[in-house]
Parts: sequence; C-alpha cells; structure tokens
Amino acid sequence: MEKETLKKIKKKLEAEKTRIEEELGNIAKKKGKKFTPVYPEYGSRDEENAAEVEEYEIHLALDKNLEKLLGNVIKSLAKIEQGTYGKCENCGLEISKERLEAFPSANFCITCQSKKDNLITKFFSRLRPHKNVRQPKDKKTRRQ
Repeated sequence: MEKETLKKIKKKLEAEKTRIEEELGNIAKKKGKKFTPVYPEYGSRDEENAAEVEEYEIHLALDKNLEKLLGNVIKSLAKIEQGTYGKCENCGLEISKERLEAFPSANFCITCQSKKDNLITKFFSRLRPHKNVRQPKDKKTRRQ
C-alpha cells in the first residue's frame, strides 16, 4: 500500500480511536484497559429507578459495541506499526484500498466478509419459533 494512503488511513483510525474513547467516557469509567458502564442516579422513586435501569441497559449495550469497535481500531493501528495492515485475516490477500478507505478497521476482504455474513444469515434463517409462540399473520392471509 502507498505510504500516503497509509498515512491518511492511520490518521483516520487515530481520530476514530479518540472519538470512541470520548464516547465511552460519557457512559463508562475506564478501569485498566476495560470500560465499566456507569449506573445513573436519578433518585429513589419507582419511576426514577425504572429510568435508571433503562438507561443502564442502554449503556451496557453501547459499551459492548463501542469497546468492540475500539478493539478493532487499536488492532488496525498495531497492524500498521507491524507492517501487516491491509491483509485479510482469512485468506491473506490484500484488502482493497477502497474498502480500507471506507472502513479502515476492516479485517477481511469483501469476498471473505461476504462469506462470513452469509453463514450468519443462513444460520438465523434456519431458526424457527417454538410451536407455542404465536406469529403475526402475513398481510396476504389477514382478513380485511
């Protein structure tokens, strides 16, 4: 990969790392390398307690997703330093410049990522609801 392109991508990754860390700082406290979501305190009334729990659940989900994104960004920055950035973790081929410019923390080439996504889609498409769970009627079968 060209040095100039790599510099641009590294700058983009560093900016993304800073942004994610700031966002995590708004919902969690850093303990070592991990972040722990902050439990909000609104008061002691039932409504306030319900709001606290709801917001904490949101913080948990955000924390998990942001930490995963941060991990991928840090991993990509380390790969740049090691000189291995831009190689697919599955097949070892070069990831396209366009993909890396659009998604700098990509770990897989388009082909391998598509195969991975298709496996996940196939798995979930095979799942069927339990026989006792009522499903919404299809619009075609509903009576008007």
